[in-house]
Amino acid sequence: MKRRYSELTEEAKASYGTSENTSDDTWLYCTNCERAMRQGDCVIGEGENLRCAYDDCASQDNLAFQSLYGWDAYRQGLGHEAVQWPDEPEPGKRYTGAGAAP
Repeated sequence: MKRRYSELTEEAKASYGTSENTSDDTWLYCTNCERAMRQGDCVIGEGENLRCAYDDCASQDNLAFQSLYGWDAYRQGLGHEAVQWPDEPEPGKRYTGAGAAP
């Protein structure tokens, strides 16, 4: 059975450091599959890494944490490339054109 970020203690959540905000409702962006998800939906992988919430995302467990970014920070880092991206993303929708992580 999958373990989700939302099931962790607050102390454990803080140790992942994907976003400054440890809230389950914080939006994250996966550069691997180019989709957004709520932080609480992310999966804790076999190597205890935070992984993308989508089962069809091909991120590898040892690299998964490198593909997750806070939604707002990622959008700001992209600047004009993400100007059409909404303040609050639609779960499952692909937001492309971003290229490499900022």
